[in-house]
Amino acid sequence: MIDRFKEIFNNRRQLARERVEGGQKVIGWVCTYVPEEMIHAAGILPFRVVGGEHVETPLADGYLYTNLCSFSRNCLEEGLSGQLDFLHGYVSCNSCDHIRRLFDNWMQFMKTPYTRALGVPCKVTPATLKYFVQDLTLFRRDLEEITGEKVSDEALWEAIRVYNRTRTLLEELYEMRKADPPPISGADVMEVVRAACVLPRDEYNQLLEELLQDVRGRRRPEAEDHYRLMIYGSELDSPDYIRIIEELGSIVVTDDLCMGSRYFRGEVKVNGDPLRALAERYLTKPMCPRMHPAPERIKYLQQLARDFHVDGVIHQSLKFCDLHAGQFLVSKAGYDKIGVPVLNLEREYALSGHGQIRTRVSAFFEALEGRRIEQ
Repeated sequence: MIDRFKEIFNNRRQLARERVEGGQKVIGWVCTYVPEEMIHAAGILPFRVVGGEHVETPLADGYLYTNLCSFSRNCLEEGLSGQLDFLHGYVSCNSCDHIRRLFDNWMQFMKTPYTRALGVPCKVTPATLKYFVQDLTLFRRDLEEITGEKVSDEALWEAIRVYNRTRTLLEELYEMRKADPPPISGADVMEVVRAACVLPRDEYNQLLEELLQDVRGRRRPEAEDHYRLMIYGSELDSPDYIRIIEELGSIVVTDDLCMGSRYFRGEVKVNGDPLRALAERYLTKPMCPRMHPAPERIKYLQQLARDFHVDGVIHQSLKFCDLHAGQFLVSKAGYDKIGVPVLNLEREYALSGHGQIRTRVSAFFEALEGRRIEQ
């Protein structure tokens, strides 16, 4: 059944074009701080913009400086090469300098009819919450102008309920991974989460319910010797990257990734004003390093490692990633305090250097084995 999720993501552009041919508009978004619910409530398909299969980015390199991360360059390559010409809009936010420069170039050189960068605050206070609600109000007006239809509170609440359902289902899937061994691999979980970002949400929820029924009915595999790992860090949307790590004798049982738990954790509270409810959820969901204070994030990462009983943690960061690479020593110190070993891997967005990954991960596993013997 995982193949169905994989096929959806691999054919995401064609599926989106079919929606456009059927009369629906599509808006691309690039950061998990963009509230998809608002796009969905307007009757528009939210479509996550990620990089394609570009090992090289010759078009984007002409616009973005080479010390910007390969994820931002790969996303722009997708746009400049015409892969996303079906988009009616592109919505970003001030997540990091790399994504901001991606937005600047997208707005200037792409022909996407509508572009907007949301001003997501970097901390949570009454003042920043009020500001974000105001910005979402302007975004709502933009969506109404795009469709010519009012985005009512009722439509927003219905979208919130649909997306909360996704969060409940994915949370259940992650809870199953606390078992030893888990009934599903980390690579397969990423296949599942990726599809959520490109498929109409009602269809996705139905497919996800079928998957959960299948996973619940699986015969529990016999216990085997493997390392339970957590992976966190920069944008990672390649199940093959996780698969390489798991093939060496481990299972990735949890994560803190934008294409993982940071995408769905934290439901929207269904009460009061829907825009305020959305603003509160997106500002208080599990933090990425763009948010502060950092100690709150470190406590969360420590608790995640405890809850899933991990033997070790892999921190992966894109080359030049100012957020995740810049905070690595801070997060590592947090893991050191609870006695959880951490491996730091720097990489490019396109999967490459398989041999180097295997060598470093194998050495990390040898160190973990040494700890087992000492204990």
